[in-house]
Amino acid sequence: MNSLNYPIIKLTFCLLIGILISNYISISIYSILGFIGLLTTVLIVTHFYCESQKKTMHWPSFIVLLVMILIGVFISKIQSATLPESHYTHLDSITDERLHNLEFIIKKRLKPTTYNQRYYVQLLKIDSIPVSGLLLVNFSKTSTKEDLTVNARVLVKTLIKPIHKPLNPYQFNYKNYLKRLGIYRQVFLKEHVVLVSPQSPKTITGYAQSIRNNLNKRLETLSLKPIERAFVNALFLGQRQDITADVYEAYKKAGAIHILAISGLHIGILLLILQYVMKPLLYLRHGKFIRLLIILCILWSFAIVAGLSPSVVRAVTMFSLFAIVKGLKRSSNSLNTLAISAFILLLVRPAFCFDVGFQLSYAAVASIIIIKPILDSWWSFKNKIANWHLDLLKISIAAQIGVFPLSLYYFHQFPGLFFVSNLVIIPCLMLVLGLGIVLFVLLLIYQPPEILVHSLGWTIQFMNGFVDWVASKEAFLFDKISFDMTALVFSYIFLFLLGLFYHKKTFKNLMLLGGCVLSFQVLAKQLPALSPKNSFIVFHQSRHSIFGFQTNQHLEIHHDLESLKNQRMVNDYNIGAAIKTQSTDSIHGLYKINDKLLLVVDSLGIYNINSVKPKWIILRQSPKINLNRLIDSLHPELIICDGSNYKTYQERWKLTCEAKKIQFYQTSEKGAFFVNY
Repeated sequence: MNSLNYPIIKLTFCLLIGILISNYISISIYSILGFIGLLTTVLIVTHFYCESQKKTMHWPSFIVLLVMILIGVFISKIQSATLPESHYTHLDSITDERLHNLEFIIKKRLKPTTYNQRYYVQLLKIDSIPVSGLLLVNFSKTSTKEDLTVNARVLVKTLIKPIHKPLNPYQFNYKNYLKRLGIYRQVFLKEHVVLVSPQSPKTITGYAQSIRNNLNKRLETLSLKPIERAFVNALFLGQRQDITADVYEAYKKAGAIHILAISGLHIGILLLILQYVMKPLLYLRHGKFIRLLIILCILWSFAIVAGLSPSVVRAVTMFSLFAIVKGLKRSSNSLNTLAISAFILLLVRPAFCFDVGFQLSYAAVASIIIIKPILDSWWSFKNKIANWHLDLLKISIAAQIGVFPLSLYYFHQFPGLFFVSNLVIIPCLMLVLGLGIVLFVLLLIYQPPEILVHSLGWTIQFMNGFVDWVASKEAFLFDKISFDMTALVFSYIFLFLLGLFYHKKTFKNLMLLGGCVLSFQVLAKQLPALSPKNSFIVFHQSRHSIFGFQTNQHLEIHHDLESLKNQRMVNDYNIGAAIKTQSTDSIHGLYKINDKLLLVVDSLGIYNINSVKPKWIILRQSPKINLNRLIDSLHPELIICDGSNYKTYQERWKLTCEAKKIQFYQTSEKGAFFVNY
């Protein structure tokens, strides 16, 4: 814990706090600069006063940390995508009801959906007005035109549509995710696309794409199977679009999903390989510097070819600093070096701190740096081979401890066989990376030998087969775990206090640790379970109706589906709302929600029920009714329309309710209807 005394660690932590709170406070950039200037002046005056009076004061240290928090707020504000006046969100003329002439450049190709190829694009003009900003483009797969290429210049006339929030609670908020990336609108393209300059690199990303295309063409000449070629593309070129959903799911269940994206693990292994291969350079004069320079050039060239994705940039930055420290024989704490890399990345791109990969990478590496030495002091083998495998196990355990709370928070599952997966997959990955480097070097010269190609393909197949075997052991996969932000915060506080107690076994630290555990049990577990809660929810589901009745931690689902198995929206709700038990039933015609009577009108269109005066009405399965007559007959306060109705019916009912001044709730527009009672 002495490493926490390094100033850069405290400064990085305060910078991170500033970036986080900048999203929750509204303050002008000039006000922030004013506060920074005022506090800096106080620090300067205090410094000269202490120098002249030969005094030592401790409170200026807190001002330094406060200044760093304000710097975090400042850089987050000035790097906001919407700050420039030229950003397209400032144009009042943009509507989703009329066509706009767009000119943009393709920046990045994403993993396709069922119906569309997807791209991030840089806007140049809207209706001949120069603009800036990123846009999401969905290009229909049914189009006869070829896929768009990176750096292609495109002219198109189309609608600019908003990006909607999720329609059901506790689902992944893709709108917020894109907002973090500076993307606020999207377009859908079919045939009406004109490529102005389909191949004009001119930029680093454009040249990198040209290199990737060239390497892909050469890879296609090799005797690799499609899944093997997809893995080579993912591990060396950063292109994961061709990896199937089944493979993703298997690696996810095996706790090895990080293998499929270029991350710190890949760059770390690549760095070890390069250091070993270039060891003879150390015998030359200035060999250390030459080897370091070559390694850094190769790492950053690899990052450029891989597309400079955020995961690649942060991994290469992190291990470049480690390589520099080790190569120059500088004495530095590893945690300190890690903090420096995080500090640099956050200064350049504050939005990195919201990236799940960034959080997982730094949590894993920090945990390895802190926990592995403790595990090393507990046990080791004299045999080098056995000790090497034991080190892999220790690294896996240490990394898993660090990312465990984040994994539960984001993915709500824990792979119990993660250590088994890593003991086999990491050596396989090292072999794949080594063979792959040789393969790509030979590709640039002449056709690689078949034995090399077959060895690489066999290794990938073995790794995939092993992952499938681990994923099939579902008894060791603990999923659907409810874990909210409160639990996440308490988990890391607990880990910090546990480390503090390990290094300083005092009664005070023991009490702090016990108080943390007790607080977690009360605030995160007991209070939610004891707090009475009754809720009614109408989920949005196309062509079907799903109603939910929550009583404390029990959920009763009324639906017209054949089965609720693999219904993502219900699973997400169960996890988010910490549901313990669930039951199902068919949809009834009448419900009582607290003191409100709710009538369900289905395709039969029956609503004239004697002595029943419902306040709420749900329309489902497109009933052929005269809504004016229904309103005049029942005088409801609210009419709810779920996703099982035809869109034309919904629009007609909406206009009728507006004319009658009756509240109309449409789940296809507003999302699931939710009420607590």
